[in-house]
Amino acid sequence: MRRTNWKTVSTLVTMALLVGCQEHSVTAPSTASVGPAPMMLAPEGRPNLSLSGGSSENTSADFTVGPRGGVFFAGNHAVVIPARGVCNPATSSYGPATWDAPCEALTSNLKVHAEVRTLDGRTWVDFTPALRFVPSSNAKDWAWIVMFTPTAASASDLAPFNILYAESIGGLTTDDAAQDPSLRTYVDTRTGISVRRIKHFSGYTSSSGRACDPAVDPDCHPTP
Repeated sequence: MRRTNWKTVSTLVTMALLVGCQEHSVTAPSTASVGPAPMMLAPEGRPNLSLSGGSSENTSADFTVGPRGGVFFAGNHAVVIPARGVCNPATSSYGPATWDAPCEALTSNLKVHAEVRTLDGRTWVDFTPALRFVPSSNAKDWAWIVMFTPTAASASDLAPFNILYAESIGGLTTDDAAQDPSLRTYVDTRTGISVRRIKHFSGYTSSSGRACDPAVDPDCHPTP
């Protein structure tokens, strides 16, 4: 079964709409033109949500996505899916060469399972079954992952909060934004939230900014 994961910085718990928030001054990474950027530079269609850590860093979640899309929680994190935004897995292709290929939108409900794990100071969210999302040039029609990254609050260096592709929980990671700038991560240094577009349910990760010490936290396992 194809798997999908997301890795983020620390935990989150609840989500609420934000109204007119401003960010602290930040310095975007100078080493990569598609590295994490301040939230103020995010496309107009990005989610405007707030997350606050409260759930366990190691948990699971189940939700049902349908033609209407919606906001769905996985532990302290969330995914935002637009209406008619999921490709029908029974008829659509799947794989790196297909992320931008047209597809038939899902017209029925589909159950999704998510596993949230903290490894080596990073949080991973793994989704099954693997899905891809209906391509669009309009950011308002994109699917997004919203991650609680509390150590990003007041941060001047956004590089540690990059949300990367991961083939599995604890697996190899890839900065897919280097090839596709629309997948860039945006960081809110006021609320400690990071977001990015997702074209499919696959592995993604971001550092939590804390060291992994199994002697202190038995649920923390250093990644090889």
